Amino acid sequence: MTKRPALCSFQIVLLFLFAAACKTGNRENAATGPYSPQTSLSGIRGGNLSLAVSSDPRTFNVLLAYDHVARVIAQLLSADLIHVNRATLELEPSLASSWKLGEDGRTYTLTLRQGLRFSDGSPFTAEDVLFTFQVLQDPKINSPLADSLKVDGVFPAVSKIDSQTIRIVFPRPVGIGLRALDSVTILPGQRLQKPLQEGKFSSAWGPSATPAELCGMGPFRLKEYQPGARVVLERNPHYWKKDKSGQTLPYLDTITFLVIPDRNAQVLRFQAGELDLLDEFDPENYPALQQGAAQGGYIVHNLGPGLTFDFIWFNLNPGRSKSGKPFVDPDKRNLFERPQFRRAVAHALNRPGMTRAILLGLGEPQRGPISPGNKAWHDDSLPPLDYNPDRSRHLLSELGLTDSDGDAILEYPARRNLEFTLLTARGSIRREKVAEVARQDLLKIGMRVNVQLADTRELIHKLAESYEYESMLFGFTPADVEPESLADVWLSSGNNHFWYPNQAQPRFPWEREMDLLTTKLVRTLDPEERKKIFFQVQEIWAREMPAIPTICPNILVAWKNRLGNVRPSILRPHISWNAEELTVLSR
Repeated sequence: MTKRPALCSFQIVLLFLFAAACKTGNRENAATGPYSPQTSLSGIRGGNLSLAVSSDPRTFNVLLAYDHVARVIAQLLSADLIHVNRATLELEPSLASSWKLGEDGRTYTLTLRQGLRFSDGSPFTAEDVLFTFQVLQDPKINSPLADSLKVDGVFPAVSKIDSQTIRIVFPRPVGIGLRALDSVTILPGQRLQKPLQEGKFSSAWGPSATPAELCGMGPFRLKEYQPGARVVLERNPHYWKKDKSGQTLPYLDTITFLVIPDRNAQVLRFQAGELDLLDEFDPENYPALQQGAAQGGYIVHNLGPGLTFDFIWFNLNPGRSKSGKPFVDPDKRNLFERPQFRRAVAHALNRPGMTRAILLGLGEPQRGPISPGNKAWHDDSLPPLDYNPDRSRHLLSELGLTDSDGDAILEYPARRNLEFTLLTARGSIRREKVAEVARQDLLKIGMRVNVQLADTRELIHKLAESYEYESMLFGFTPADVEPESLADVWLSSGNNHFWYPNQAQPRFPWEREMDLLTTKLVRTLDPEERKKIFFQVQEIWAREMPAIPTICPNILVAWKNRLGNVRPSILRPHISWNAEELTVLSR
């Protein structure tokens, strides 16, 4: 699951990316004309690119896209003011050619490119930017991107200085600066003002929309959509980027997204030559694809650990249901609250074994609150979280847990067997396997775990609304490397503070420490200070172990040799993110 801002529970994606806010403060050396030259880029014009998506898009409007497929397609139809390059993770100009940060540390002045046009030929102006922010702030629209722009629950003030200049004022200095604007695509105000006024905005660019109804400033425009079969995009004739020779991008004539729900079927169709790339595939298919790559025709690349990770955590919410029943048995919750107990569980999990058996060695054990693939922010000095069942038994004995009746199951108050239910997502093969290995590992140290599968919607309901569960194995894929992307995990008041969300006041002293550090982090501009602060957050996490890390899968991608300008990224989509630059070298 990909994660964006504070809340649409876990069905949201955060897109603030790595770099210090000091580096994002000013950009005054970019050209302001209608074209953005890509000075090191070259390619051959023409051809089609075929790739797979797992489902039909639910919308063609990025501001309304909750699912990954809709985001991938819609982002090729639209453009943002400022963009994060997925290969370098650097902030770069997009529809805004330059920006400047004021002395107050919270006011940004953006200069828009002149002479740009939407794909229908209509001009792009500051009015379109104002309209887009009007949509984002409309509670009736409920855009999943809205929360990413809020600071302390307040939207920035956006105003027009002139037809080509915008001012954005945040309530306070923001550590990530304008990275919050990444993937916030600009809509054509003249085209969508009427649907907004009539209350029809949410359906205006739905899956039934015709190509003539859509327009944007991305490299492509919609050509054809056959539900359940394909989405075909064609070159936007008004696109605003050029390569080093002055040739207008994109190089490709068309992109065809084939709807193929099964990932194994995607691999087979790639091997058969029907697809030009695999944006990601499962470890089980790696040996066969490697063997095929050795015979020529395509390239297989292991990018190493991605940003995806899963945790096991215990419900520490002391509240009660509407009927007055505690969410968790008080005696059991008192045990869950002890850091020695959580560390005992952590040391009982055989992460190296999970990595070998479940990921076939194509992944890494995780030991902290973020993936080891997040090299910019991962604290490599954290103490190792080794597999040590004897250490687990020692920690449990210090808590007074014993097996008085010799049945190999420990007992807690009133001689009740230490038994709990572990929820995880039905249909996620990796999580189902991790849950089963965890069940077996914990049984070895005297805990009886009952694994229960539920669909994702039910898990989110229990996590964020009903709170009626004992423990959960779940995770997400942050769409960034910046720690603010997980602020609602670190903060005790956060909606995604796994073990006890939405607290009015932090329940534990260590949570108060994390709150203070996170609050400082999101306000700090100095890059070295920001890193120091977040390393302290990771140290507290490693000490208290509020959510227990499991394993992190590697990113596996493949593409045909005939594709040029491929620059894989650890961020999704891993290959097609720079579709305007991809070129077919031979046909």
